[in-house]
Amino acid sequence: MNSVNFLDEINNFSGQKLKKKNDLRIVIEICYDNDNLVLLENLSFTAKYIRGLERVLKKGNMNQEISNLEQIKQDYINNINKSVEQLKEIVNFAASEVKNYFEETYFKLTQDGFKNLSELHEDLEWTKMYFNQLKRQTNNF
Repeated sequence: MNSVNFLDEINNFSGQKLKKKNDLRIVIEICYDNDNLVLLENLSFTAKYIRGLERVLKKGNMNQEISNLEQIKQDYINNINKSVEQLKEIVNFAASEVKNYFEETYFKLTQDGFKNLSELHEDLEWTKMYFNQLKRQTNNF
């Protein structure tokens, strides 16, 4: 399977819900071109974890029974930083135009930068769920 087919598979798996499809394509292509899908798997794992923490934080604000909200917030911040570092590690293999684009779009500490990063995390969560499905299918043979 090549990077284009892989992206199409993820997009189909998500029900065409990818928000940053072109940028996810760039990340996938970089990982494929450098024969390093482990970087993509690690980033998608972190993104899925972040999305889970976001859900807990949203519920936590409404649920007084969640007592470790501050600890969860700190874990969330640490993993956001981790995902940015993982994304930078991947993009580091790319041409300078791509690096600049990701710097402007995802790494700037602005409201738009955080919104873009959050949407990419959603796409990466789909990527992780797709990886999980592939592993389950392989284990069932």
